[in-house]
Amino acid sequence: MSAKKDAVLEMGRRLFLERGILQTSMEQIAEAVPVSKMTIYNYYQSKEGLLDHVVDSLIEDTWNLYREVMDNAKDPLEALTLFYEEKDRFSLDVTQQFITDLVKFPDQMAKFLTFNREKIIPEFEMMIFKGQQLGQIRKDISPHLLVAFLTFIKEFTAKSEWYDGLGSLTAVSEQLMIILYHGILEQGANHTEIQEQ
Repeated sequence: MSAKKDAVLEMGRRLFLERGILQTSMEQIAEAVPVSKMTIYNYYQSKEGLLDHVVDSLIEDTWNLYREVMDNAKDPLEALTLFYEEKDRFSLDVTQQFITDLVKFPDQMAKFLTFNREKIIPEFEMMIFKGQQLGQIRKDISPHLLVAFLTFIKEFTAKSEWYDGLGSLTAVSEQLMIILYHGILEQGANHTEIQEQ
């Protein structure tokens, strides 16, 4: 990929995430890079074509971060702690406006859901199962049910009206993470790192 094409992709990603997809025009992206609008169309053919590449880059970055945590954690409890501590990195600066707009692009939303179903969910289920075997995660909670619950929450929270009155996306995400983290850990598991934060 050329440096100019990379710059267009990065600027498209930044503006889509900051302002939302529908609120960002190709003219704004071209002006911010700076390149001609025709250059962007030559690289990506349309706004949807650029969005397709932005979604691919978000998926790739999410997977790389996920693998980094899973590969470096000594056990499931440490992995859960790292996921919590590095939640800002995992957010990838995704805003509520971006999620709300993405729902209006079914192919791109389906790509995210497929990625979660085929990559993240099986890995997370195995991590939960391993944590149960090590006595770190409650054995009375089915890994499949827990993942189904998380998937439901993720899909439900993509609806913008759900957030009315709850505060910022970051605050809501942090509180849900605390509820999840403390709700699934086995009593006596060493999870003081999060309690202290």
